[in-house]
Amino acid sequence: MPIENVLLQCDVPIDLLDVERNSAVVSHSACDPDDKNYLLATYRCQANTTRLDVKVRSIEGQYGTLQVYITPRIQPKTCQLRQYQIKPLSLHRRTHIIDGDRPMNMLKLTGKFSLGEVHSWVGYCIPEVPDKCPSGETIVMYFQSTFLDTQLECNYTQGTVEFRSDNISTISILKDVITKLATQRKIALDITYELREESIPHSLRLIHPKLDEQLLLAKKVQLIDALKELSMHEPNLDFLSPEYQDIILNSEQLTTAFKLQPCHLERLYGMITDLYIDKFKFKGMNVKSKVPMLLEVLDNYELDTLIDFFEVSCAA
Repeated sequence: MPIENVLLQCDVPIDLLDVERNSAVVSHSACDPDDKNYLLATYRCQANTTRLDVKVRSIEGQYGTLQVYITPRIQPKTCQLRQYQIKPLSLHRRTHIIDGDRPMNMLKLTGKFSLGEVHSWVGYCIPEVPDKCPSGETIVMYFQSTFLDTQLECNYTQGTVEFRSDNISTISILKDVITKLATQRKIALDITYELREESIPHSLRLIHPKLDEQLLLAKKVQLIDALKELSMHEPNLDFLSPEYQDIILNSEQLTTAFKLQPCHLERLYGMITDLYIDKFKFKGMNVKSKVPMLLEVLDNYELDTLIDFFEVSCAA
């Protein structure tokens, strides 16, 4: 059945990613975050369109509902509503093995809760968790971040749940969300945790290749207009460095790659900022006032300098 238009609405921030084979025209409407409305976008499809591919990227720690209103090209007008839950750890997927040599942070929650209750909490936080609680007294599941390649181990039984991850922000999100869920059920939790300081540079090194690539891409895209103007006035560009000549030659590909990754650099900055805040939150320190200093370090990014900033802030 042909599709006339598709409307997307979401109550948490998400990015719409370009899909090359998507011929639909997308338009964005103004949203008011104070009304929990962060996205309102409409895809207007061409005639005889029966399939529409839409890619989105969520922000871990911000969870809600993505609502999709699909209007077919028929009379009388009808609309189908589909709802998709965006979970707190929405960028994680199930895996069967993890690397035991990584520096793993640990969060342990104990209280008067059943195995079914803790399984529902895990399923609320992480995708690909079965609705029905598996048989057995102890459940063990492994997950991997599709974006950063960090890992998560969940081990739970009646009255006890233990999470282990090489990303402190993953542990922080689970602590905040499960504590909130337990409070709603009036269940008291005892919380203990162990942090591995070496997990911070480990996480920053995992982020480094993506951040370095995006910074280089953004730098090249910024130079395109100036280099194109120069090429219009100079018939011979042999005096330019090979790097600049390559930018002129591949300007369209660079621009396309940059457009395919909206807000990618900002999201990476956000992950590093969250990692910084979460690290010190577990130490009982509020370092939000130092975030501008962190952003200055990122603006002149070097991996070793960034790692030193995290360690110096800890010593201070």
